[in-house]
Amino acid sequence: MSDKYKISRKRWNESNPEVLKEANAKYNAKNPSWGFRPSTELREWLEEERWEDDNGNPETNAALLTRKLEKLMKLEQEGY
Repeated sequence: MSDKYKISRKRWNESNPEVLKEANAKYNAKNPSWGFRPSTELREWLEEERWEDDNGNPETNAALLTRKLEKLMKLEQEGY
């Protein structure tokens, strides 16, 4: 992203705070953020299940949980 674009976007955001708040509220309503604290046992298991990318970086918590939940959903749909 160019510096010129960043500056013009910043100016627009500063002069239109209500539009920005409304857009954020709509986004957050459609995409709520969930928070929970898994037990120690679950956290240890999730760490064992965490994958690494091609560069050796561990997958994020969000990616790990999404992957495991999608796998669970598929198993339940298959009748397990």
